[in-house]
Amino acid sequence: MIKFLKNLFGKEISGQNKDVNRDTQDDKIIEAVAVLLLRAASIDGNKDEVEILSIKRLLKKQFDLGDDEIEILLSSATKEEEKSVDLYKWSRIINDNFSKEKKHIVFSMMCEIIIADGLIDPFESSLIRRLSGLLYISDKEAGFIRKKILETKGK
Repeated sequence: MIKFLKNLFGKEISGQNKDVNRDTQDDKIIEAVAVLLLRAASIDGNKDEVEILSIKRLLKKQFDLGDDEIEILLSSATKEEEKSVDLYKWSRIINDNFSKEKKHIVFSMMCEIIIADGLIDPFESSLIRRLSGLLYISDKEAGFIRKKILETKGK
């Protein structure tokens, strides 16, 4: 993840071109997940502090990131999310690099963000339906994941 920070600020890592390309790809994948999580938080027009804290917790847990790395990642991902008009670009990165199980994890993370503020509005429901389709998650699988998250969170 240190390479993520260096790549983000445009610093070169000498003698590690192969690793830089791989790490840059890993960073793009993590950024894609972060962008989708931020979209889930903002789709209802209100990015609550509870949702942002949940995003930080999920990113820290899933990708083993430090607090400083998360802050930099979220800053970058916020800019990307604000200028992005669709989900396809980000879901494609995930589809190209994640197994079905990892896509289920990303989808469950999205569901957690959507229920973090205690309300599920129509925009959030629509986002989850679109994302499940974009990630090639069946309606049955998506329903099971949503139900599991709702039960876990006691909603």
